[in-house]
Amino acid sequence: MISPKMPETEAVYRRSGDFVVFNQLAVKIEMDEVSNEDYYAWLDDMKATIGDLVPGAEIAEKDQARTTPPLNTAIYYDTEDFRILETGALLRTSCNKITHAFCAFKAAQDENHVRRDHRYVFDGEEKAAIQAAPDSPEAVAVVQRLLARDDIEHPGRHLEEEYGIPRTELIPTVRLDDYRYTFFVWLDKRDALRCSIDRAFVQNLRLPADQREERPVSEVELAIYPRIEEDIAGDPRVVELIKVLSENLCNRFSTRITSDIKYQRSATALGMGGR
Repeated sequence: MISPKMPETEAVYRRSGDFVVFNQLAVKIEMDEVSNEDYYAWLDDMKATIGDLVPGAEIAEKDQARTTPPLNTAIYYDTEDFRILETGALLRTSCNKITHAFCAFKAAQDENHVRRDHRYVFDGEEKAAIQAAPDSPEAVAVVQRLLARDDIEHPGRHLEEEYGIPRTELIPTVRLDDYRYTFFVWLDKRDALRCSIDRAFVQNLRLPADQREERPVSEVELAIYPRIEEDIAGDPRVVELIKVLSENLCNRFSTRITSDIKYQRSATALGMGGR
């Protein structure tokens, strides 16, 4: 039985200029052996029953969410000897060719299933360089310039402060191309959860390009909606939703909740870093 708990000491989501802090309550479930067809049969069943299991709850999807998922690309950075990997934390860029490009440091999950996510949002030429080719020398240079800065708040400084890992020693490690099939859960018609099944394909960036092979990694993430309203965030039904959905999904497919993040699961799939 999991025991998720909403963050209590600070806001779920805070933005100041180009910097964002998101205290993300989430549960991840391994889905490598489950097809989309079987997963969506489960989701349709949950749509029909979630209001009975958690009063006031509804599941919603955007038009074409099942047929045209967005493709997001993440580049995970680490030291030469993979010092970040075993901590359960990460430092990565994430981008979509149309919508966004940011650099994030996520701390390891705490005892309440909350991970503190620090993001620096790129714009202008830096954003364009990452969106065009996120693991290119130009994109890597943008990230390493950011990590070297001392004059602004950014993810690298939080990584170094929390784990003592030098931010100027980070290099690209894993590329993850993620097709994200999203659904939302409302409470009384208001946003409560943003959930997805992520179908990712990962590559080892420490190998020459002609030696890289793709490996699949899949998971469901059940997470609070980033900009959840304060009174909904304090509603005990939010945590109940995560428990009900995760237990139902695990029982349906005989799968399990995992504490490993995508970076760790990708490294395992690729045989990297001793995993």
